[in-house]
Amino acid sequence: MTEFIIAGGPFMWPLLACSILIITISIERVWFLQNRLVSPKGLTNQIVNLYNKGLINNKQADEISELSSLGFLLISCIQYKDLPRENLESKIEEKAIEVKFSLERNLNMLGTIATISPLLGLLGTVIGMITAFTGLSEVTGANPDALAAGISQALITTAFGLFIAVPGLVLHKYFEQKVSFLLITLQIEVSRFIDVINK
Repeated sequence: MTEFIIAGGPFMWPLLACSILIITISIERVWFLQNRLVSPKGLTNQIVNLYNKGLINNKQADEISELSSLGFLLISCIQYKDLPRENLESKIEEKAIEVKFSLERNLNMLGTIATISPLLGLLGTVIGMITAFTGLSEVTGANPDALAAGISQALITTAFGLFIAVPGLVLHKYFEQKVSFLLITLQIEVSRFIDVINK
């Protein structure tokens, strides 16, 4: 692997950094976009029961808010429950923007890295080709073996860039779809909760 990276030239190092970033961001998003951390099953019913019995105090409300995005939104509903329905929904939309920002964290970076990786690889290839042909012009006669070796070495960066970009773009699209699904789920749960507390 080390020989492969060295053979590709200096542009292999930023490409290697890009691959590490893609893996790191993907692991982080897989962890934080778990259903239990965003929209735990049955949480709405539990909070409705606690609310109807008047058992939600400030300490418990803070704990519920910190455990999941859904908990944060439902506790926000309780805080603004005395407002008219339109004003309540407006306040919750503001809170939902915070949740959306949290769920989409690092996704732009993931998409950017996946987009620039093949460009970095192509740049490395172009530089490698220039170097290979410049070397030919400095010696008398063309050496096909040297030219083939130079071109082969130059193409390593393009291959590596594409190898990084393809899974990066797939993961970016997957996380975007996952966030969209979670936001719809949150919207449904919050709307159902508002119907209960704002009659």
